[in-house]
Amino acid sequence: MTEEEQRLQKVSPKHRRFDLRGASLIIITVLVITLFTGGMAYSVQSLVTEAKEGVLVDGVREFRISVQQWYYEPAIIRVNPGDTIRFVVSSQDIRHGFSQNELGINLTVSPRKAVIHAVVVPSDMAEGTYTLYCSVFCGMGHPYLRGKMIVGAPTMFLGVRMEKVLPYFATSVMVGVFAIFIAKGRRRVR
Repeated sequence: MTEEEQRLQKVSPKHRRFDLRGASLIIITVLVITLFTGGMAYSVQSLVTEAKEGVLVDGVREFRISVQQWYYEPAIIRVNPGDTIRFVVSSQDIRHGFSQNELGINLTVSPRKAVIHAVVVPSDMAEGTYTLYCSVFCGMGHPYLRGKMIVGAPTMFLGVRMEKVLPYFATSVMVGVFAIFIAKGRRRVR
């Protein structure tokens, strides 16, 4: 064996160890970013749909809401202060909850049975976005079962509705974090 071959044989295992560290860092980073991005995308998916105004039936604004693992359909509703609203909520799979704190709503919805609940939106309720959420544990995606109730005019930033911009902003942040992790990991490997 020549001296050059012996030197290459000694260096090779060291480089393999560093390559393994670099590869494991990239794999771990990809897994973490995938989990965070997946969670964010799952939680903001309801923000990219249009708000439903409901149907006016005998002076009452009616919303037919379907619940299944793990989303509401429609995910966003729009009401005005002083409106009388009626929720007709039905589950398509298992038992779910339908809650809204500011209006004092907390319903349990069983599969294939509609629950009807009417409420008046207080005329002094502040304009803004309020959360609709599941109050009955319904599985792994339970924390992501959210909806929005917009009271009054939509939230605007520089003339653009926020629910249209947020998913793009969240994705950009995650791409930036991924790039930083990769850059720092490459520096440590070298």
